[in-house]
Amino acid sequence: MEKSTGIGGFFGLELPEYGNFPQWHAGRSVAVNSGRRALEYILRCLGGVRRVYVPWYTCATILEPMELLRIPCSFYRIDERLEPESLPVLEEGEYFLYANYFGIKEACVDMLAEQYGGRLIVDNALALYSPPRSGTAALYSPRKFSGLPDGGVAVMDCPCLELEERDESLPHAAFLLECAACGPEAASGACERSERRLKSVPLRRMSRLTERLINGIDYESARHRRMENFLFLHEWLGHLNRLSPDVNAMSAPYCYPFRTGLPELRDALIDAHVLIPLLWPEVLEWAPFDGVERKLALNLLPLPIDQRCGREEMERIARAVEDFYS
Repeated sequence: MEKSTGIGGFFGLELPEYGNFPQWHAGRSVAVNSGRRALEYILRCLGGVRRVYVPWYTCATILEPMELLRIPCSFYRIDERLEPESLPVLEEGEYFLYANYFGIKEACVDMLAEQYGGRLIVDNALALYSPPRSGTAALYSPRKFSGLPDGGVAVMDCPCLELEERDESLPHAAFLLECAACGPEAASGACERSERRLKSVPLRRMSRLTERLINGIDYESARHRRMENFLFLHEWLGHLNRLSPDVNAMSAPYCYPFRTGLPELRDALIDAHVLIPLLWPEVLEWAPFDGVERKLALNLLPLPIDQRCGREEMERIARAVEDFYS
């Protein structure tokens, strides 16, 4: 067969070009290979970081950059509203890291940005659509919101670290096709291997594959669907939810955070084929026994609202919760 050159030839994977990823900000955004590496990038750019205040209620991966850079952490408590119980007075070289929980804490982020300015680092891993505040740094993890093998974004006013090496995600992205062809359960092993790789791979630029996949996702359509699904569940289940999210102070959320006083609800939902992950189980190991963090780890259920879910799925989730309570 004659080798084809130029226009034509065999067909590759066809992807649209939407180009509406919400966190490409000219001169401020840096695309790296994971959310934890986005935090590492921020810390390296800031320089002279002597301490970072971190919430007890968070994912263990957020601690890895501080461990790598040998930066001490001080942990702080949050209250029932997912906000800091108290605010420390920061000394030179100290920074305050706050997680914009599930994308529903925009008002709290605004308050902290006014309080700390450039000393605030916002963990937006679960708040992809939250806009960065001027003068503050923020990290994002787009793979939490769509089918991507890896990738993270650091946003800050003056990114100063040039990254020469680009990550290569193609050999590790097969689980996405496995998931599409066989379902998430069949691809779970490959997905876990990909997660382990992200822990060991050093700070690099985002892979070309991930950049291409990001441009092929309609993030604006996904945002609308997430908001619709969130508001639908809130209308049905808000009266049962022990957490009271402010629907007027949120970006497009990661999930519908439903706080129950009945931990058996998780198993009931799983029996109803609603997969509910246990977010941050490590919190049960390290958080204070008398704090709200352990209760949140056990009893805050992240009900799915992502863009793959339509009205039928939302009704099934809402009815499963209502049936359990009735």
